[in-house]
Amino acid sequence: MKNKLRPKNPSTLAPKVVGTATKLGHHAYQCLQQKLLNGELVAGDKISEVQLATDFGMSRTPVREAIRRLEAEGVLQPVASSGTYVKPAERATIIEVYELRIALECFAVQKATRRMKPAQVKQLQEYCDQMLTAIRDFRDSGAPYLKGGLLRRYLDADIAFHLLLLQAAENRHASAIYNDLSLRSAIFGCRSHERDLHHVAWVWLQHAHVARAVRRRDAQAALRALEKHMSASMSAALEVYDARLAGRPAAVAHPEFTKAMAAFMPGPKRAAA
Repeated sequence: MKNKLRPKNPSTLAPKVVGTATKLGHHAYQCLQQKLLNGELVAGDKISEVQLATDFGMSRTPVREAIRRLEAEGVLQPVASSGTYVKPAERATIIEVYELRIALECFAVQKATRRMKPAQVKQLQEYCDQMLTAIRDFRDSGAPYLKGGLLRRYLDADIAFHLLLLQAAENRHASAIYNDLSLRSAIFGCRSHERDLHHVAWVWLQHAHVARAVRRRDAQAALRALEKHMSASMSAALEVYDARLAGRPAAVAHPEFTKAMAAFMPGPKRAAA
């Protein structure tokens, strides 16, 4: 059965318009979500109606509608006599979001591995390759952290990779739940901190392991790879949270960094894919 849930833009994970939401207000809502997903707005940032209206090319009324909607969803937080902010995470929230994502995505990847059509398997690998290309361009740029257009390319491919697995499992309710969790993990999780080459290389390697297991139709291997990736992402997010709370630099280390970095040094271009 053909799945119709895939958005035109992988980073736009908003649900359909509900209630009395206007079309323009919904568009502003999607644009604001995009900024949150791309890391342009992170936990603790103040929201400016004027700036968002300028960025989105619209009046402040639909922007205000979008802000109120995200406040109701618990993503934004109004502060009396101060303004509206991206809601800071609590440690328990980070754990809860990742635990739900692990349960949901591990359920989905097993079904998806058995059900994915050849075209979907190919598309999954293409998303993995797009992440790799963005990382190589980042390496070649010499920048210390992944930002701007390269970051958007990388995150678009990352989100699309996970979303395709959810879609291939053919469970519409799971996909709807994932949309909400993805936004929260973008704000509260690893996407809220700066990504150096080591970090993004390691993340790509985990996606490559999942894609390879899916190509081989090995549901258990895909499950193990995805669970390892998501568990490590939760640990990294908690390390960043704890470091910020203690006022010290985060020191997130992964045992496979050396292996991951091999793909970005002279040699074979597809070391782990």
